[in-house]
Amino acid sequence: MVSILRDLGCNVRAGRFDCGDLDEEDLARRPATLVVVDAGDEVERGHRCLRRLDTFAPLTDVPSLLAVTLPRLPSLDFSAGASDFILKPLVPAELYARLRQLDWKNATFGTEEVIKVDDLVIDAAGYEARLRGRKLELTHQEFELLRFFAQNRGKAYTREQLLKKVWGYQYYGGSRTVDIHVRRLRAKLGPVVGGLIETVRNVGYKMRSGDSVEG
Repeated sequence: MVSILRDLGCNVRAGRFDCGDLDEEDLARRPATLVVVDAGDEVERGHRCLRRLDTFAPLTDVPSLLAVTLPRLPSLDFSAGASDFILKPLVPAELYARLRQLDWKNATFGTEEVIKVDDLVIDAAGYEARLRGRKLELTHQEFELLRFFAQNRGKAYTREQLLKKVWGYQYYGGSRTVDIHVRRLRAKLGPVVGGLIETVRNVGYKMRSGDSVEG
């Protein structure tokens, strides 16, 4: 497994199933982007490894891939924490594709034209937003508000600031109009993604800031 990952260009830190040789301080300094657990026929050990890895603070939110053999596939328990699985013997091209898919799904990045926040992708050039691949039907005001929040994650703004910075004028209805657009935007994003837009008490609103180890 390690040699295949390195052949694919991955920077690998290998560890034992009991995680006794993993350095939590090193993981904090050099965060891992993916965890690969090579369980093979030992699915239960793989499950224990995943649960143990989840106790390491730097790995809590890192996606994981569990490698198992076909006969042991019925024994998979996703409550153990695996984000995805792959069958052994490994096909390098499939392994690469699954790693890229996990990396993309959990990535957060931004450019001038495309912003990705968790499962949300905002295409500024195409003037559309997609959630898990599904296009969101947003009004002009909702799209501009969503784009502004995504471009300024972690910063809190008053309603008056949002009116001025997002729409550039005193929008009809006053500052409380922002509350209406935020409420509608949260509803369209759903309970999980909509929760990214936080109410800051006595201030206004902000979008919460977000952010391969082998076993």
